[in-house]
Amino acid sequence: MGGQFRPAVKLRQLAVNAKGYGSARQHPPREGAALLQGRGVCGRCGGRLQVRYRSGRGRNEVWYVCWRAAASRGAPSCQSIAGGPVDAAVGALIGRVVTPAAIELALEVRKEIQQRANEADRLRSRTVQRAEQEAELARQRYLMVDPHNRLVADSLEADWNQKLRSLAAAREEFEHQRANQSAGLDEASLERLSTLAADFQRLWNDDHTPARERKRMVAHIVEDVTLVKLPDDGVTRVHVRFKGGRTETLTTSNPKSSAEMVKTAPDLVAVIDALLDDHVYEEIAEILNQENRRPGGSAWPGREDDRFTRRRVEYIVHAYQLRSRYERLRARGMLTAKELAARLGVSVWTLANWAERGLLVRHAHNGHSYLFEDPGPNPPTKSPSRQSKSPDPAPSCTQEQLAPDSLIETGRGVV
Repeated sequence: MGGQFRPAVKLRQLAVNAKGYGSARQHPPREGAALLQGRGVCGRCGGRLQVRYRSGRGRNEVWYVCWRAAASRGAPSCQSIAGGPVDAAVGALIGRVVTPAAIELALEVRKEIQQRANEADRLRSRTVQRAEQEAELARQRYLMVDPHNRLVADSLEADWNQKLRSLAAAREEFEHQRANQSAGLDEASLERLSTLAADFQRLWNDDHTPARERKRMVAHIVEDVTLVKLPDDGVTRVHVRFKGGRTETLTTSNPKSSAEMVKTAPDLVAVIDALLDDHVYEEIAEILNQENRRPGGSAWPGREDDRFTRRRVEYIVHAYQLRSRYERLRARGMLTAKELAARLGVSVWTLANWAERGLLVRHAHNGHSYLFEDPGPNPPTKSPSRQSKSPDPAPSCTQEQLAPDSLIETGRGVV
């Protein structure tokens, strides 16, 4: 008997293995690492995605490409999607779905459906019983009529025929619904299903399972997977349709290029921008290191331990055209040492003395230069007795020549 069905099985297998762009055709599992081979669907044109392998970054990378528009109309390809993140997300989903707990839940649902089907079967059986009773009453009424009263006899006969037709329709509907109901599972079948789920988990999670076998396992569970790449958002939408009709939607991140991998994250740039209001480069680098933040260059292999430095922070400020600390203080009305000294008629040495004694408020805009707050209408003044007892330390030199770099502003901004 088995030999009689072998040609039909072969023809069915050949139909499944048929290659092409048709949506109903699926490629046979091969040795490649692409998990969705033959099951990926383009979310833009609806065609089947082709699998391409590319050597890069020290390994073979999987790509799902839609070339239907290019092959048929000479138009650009719809999508080119990296398969690594997609395969990982789909594999994790299958690992979560096919578990003993999920099988038990599905069986409980099946039992509930079976109970409701049995209740509906009882209701249909009662309908058939009522139709039988009505047909029997119609038959008795016809048999009890006077044969000479032909008008009444014809009416009762027609009513009997109508009841018989209703009975036949009720029986046909009952048999049809019963045939469509799936048979219940016995205890042995339930135990086999639970064992199958546990074995599936062990086989799926085994690193030695060949890629071809994984694809065959997916073929029994997943109908198809529709992929939609969203380049502006940097993600890919993955819509998984299972054999039973259930659907799941996943979101995966598109792999970044080498330049994007080492690029400073936008949220980190925003943090540095906020810290510039109150801190200089050295302080910002120390704060970022204390928060265990890493610069973009730490994404390179072997540089995972890189930390922020003053030069790194300064580079980010210039690269992203952030306002410098000097510009922010000047916008708040801060004055350089030379400007404030000229306004108050004192030397920059006196300003430094007053700042150290707390008479003036100064703010650092880099590691060694300051800007001063305007003291307003009541600035500090020099004591005349102090001036007479404490002449200038070097009358032969100007105050600007003696003033340290920390007090002289050149107006060039951040050093």
